[in-house]
Amino acid sequence: MKKVLIITYYWPPAGGPGVQRVLKFAKYLPEFGWQPIILTVKNGEYPAYDESLQKDIPDSCKVYKTPALEPFSLYKKFTGMAEDERIPTAVLTEKKTNWKKKVTHWIRLNLFIPDAKIGWIPYAVKAGKHIIKKENPDMIFSSSPPPTVHLIAKSLARWSKIRWVADFRDPWTDIYHYEKNKISFFSTSINKKLEKNVLKSANKISCVAKGFFHELNLSYTVIPNGFDKSDINISNKGNKKFFTIRYMGSLKERQYVDSLFEVLKDLSQYDKFKNRIKLEIIGNVFESVRNKIIDKNCKYFDIKFLGYKPHTKAVSLIKNADALLFIIGKGKKGKYITTGKLFEYIMVKKPIIAFGPIGGVANKIITKTNTGKMFDYSDFTEVKNYIIKLFNLWSNDETPEFREAKINKYSRKNLTKKLTKLF
Repeated sequence: MKKVLIITYYWPPAGGPGVQRVLKFAKYLPEFGWQPIILTVKNGEYPAYDESLQKDIPDSCKVYKTPALEPFSLYKKFTGMAEDERIPTAVLTEKKTNWKKKVTHWIRLNLFIPDAKIGWIPYAVKAGKHIIKKENPDMIFSSSPPPTVHLIAKSLARWSKIRWVADFRDPWTDIYHYEKNKISFFSTSINKKLEKNVLKSANKISCVAKGFFHELNLSYTVIPNGFDKSDINISNKGNKKFFTIRYMGSLKERQYVDSLFEVLKDLSQYDKFKNRIKLEIIGNVFESVRNKIIDKNCKYFDIKFLGYKPHTKAVSLIKNADALLFIIGKGKKGKYITTGKLFEYIMVKKPIIAFGPIGGVANKIITKTNTGKMFDYSDFTEVKNYIIKLFNLWSNDETPEFREAKINKYSRKNLTKKLTKLF
């Protein structure tokens, strides 16, 4: 069996979407003749912890963890956060409400290049050389964010002459949180130089969607995120008293869609829908968004914030929903965004009420699988009509027709097979 050294910052017990892609690759790689060897960080700063993900690590998978110098303890002390408080994944997109956060975010974007995990490099490179001598891997695979993992992989690939695949779950310098932040010309230039050097040095490049690095005229393989059917271990237990719409994942300022809440507020005025529609949010919600939702909507219809849930519990909740809410954050890069939860939504086969760029990657996937409908952020009438349609189907115990063959294309096992072909 061949061996692949996988360099990733996010690994169990880390929770959240960042860990899923690499973890599922590692789970299925042995079925295609590849033994995963993991190089990750010890005691990383994760937005969430999820012990339930440990079950997906193959028994034969060797995991090497190293220390890292990270600035997060200082960040928490300076901004007044508790030591055990989790820093959100999209902290750079939040509105800076005080001068301390403005200062720390500017430092992060302009002095920590390419990211705040850069202090992991010397430890990871040293450990990586030891692993390569000991395990003699046939391939190196690095998956970002954070982009730091690619600098580690580049150093190890150059030193060992082992082939290297660089994988991108998000863009690097073209990522959405750079749009509205003040970044100096100096730091932007260094970041772009590092990015181009990585893209030039890697033997192959994979991305979750088309549109990455479009300005560089670059050749890469698209391996989208996907779903793992083994994550579903429950039966459908819908509540016929309420038509329950559920959202899974963090909810940020740029994902707040006013028209959705206006529709739900409007429907609550009719006897047919009054006290029959419930919205539940599974995951971390930015405080500004939570306040906006509560102030504007809670007196009109039932909204519950369920908080972060372990992955297995979250999948159980979306499986038992009657409809699912999917929102791509507003921004220029939105048409290229899919996110991992979209495919888990598709897996559980519940209709998706989606907001985002019409004609974007996510819209095309939803359309091909016939799993829902995408709306513009400001749409009211069509959103209302669609929710009424789904409510009527639910009332009559009917379900939409999904395209099974198109859905199965996104299974984690099939996507891992595609990755091994790239290897």
